[in-house]
Amino acid sequence: MFIQLTNEERSTGKLNRESLEIAVEQVKKNGYIGIERVLAPEQIKEIKTAFDPLFAEYTNRKGFNTGTNRAQMHLPFEEPFCSEYIIAHSIALDVIDALLGEGVRCTYLASDTAGPGSDYQNVHSDLPPLFPNLGVALPVYSLVLNIPLVDVNEDNGPLEVWPGGTHLDPDNTNQTAIDGEMVRAAKTMYSEKVFMPAGSMVIRDIRMWHRGTPNRTDQHRTNIALIYNKDWFGGGGTIQIPQETYDRLSERGKQLFRFEKIGYPVKQPWDW
Repeated sequence: MFIQLTNEERSTGKLNRESLEIAVEQVKKNGYIGIERVLAPEQIKEIKTAFDPLFAEYTNRKGFNTGTNRAQMHLPFEEPFCSEYIIAHSIALDVIDALLGEGVRCTYLASDTAGPGSDYQNVHSDLPPLFPNLGVALPVYSLVLNIPLVDVNEDNGPLEVWPGGTHLDPDNTNQTAIDGEMVRAAKTMYSEKVFMPAGSMVIRDIRMWHRGTPNRTDQHRTNIALIYNKDWFGGGGTIQIPQETYDRLSERGKQLFRFEKIGYPVKQPWDW
């Protein structure tokens, strides 16, 4: 499901009460929500102009790493990738805060790119259950935010998701890969491909079943990807942030990255 922003929501940078309630309900019950055209075209152009040569250098050095012609690439904590409209967008944080509560932290700043000729990924969850033998579903504790840099359609490798409760299944696999009986379930359960204009946002429970699909075009399909967690989840900091960069962040930006490696030089994608 996608929410379309009203003129008032765009001007204030805040979701109205009904939109926020719908977004929270959808993530809790179906695993994800989409919000259309959140970023302005000039913002998308700024990110894509910086991203494309970086990605080309990364794949020349490291190749593809998440399947045929498909790559996950960490982003350096520098402009434009650490711009507030990416890392601390008020509309995204409306939903994230409502779901995760106080003390949210961001632990991941990266990208997912399906290149021409990419194939299906295996159905998977991004995290195994915290307590696989508990037998009950836990409330959401980690959320993924995706921002596409191009319009996403049937042909260029859209994300396919399994809504309706895969993030809440207490019998979920102990691994991130969906295997055994889960494979049969994934083949017979309802799934949908997530089509959206460039600059939209998708917020999903990190446990939700999903996969990348083939890109049959001659252009890359890139999503910017961030992960926001409750403050007790996420381990030690891995994102390196120069002190002067951290000092320039808003107070909310500083709070989001407070557990990362502050005072370290920028880490380039090929250094991970």
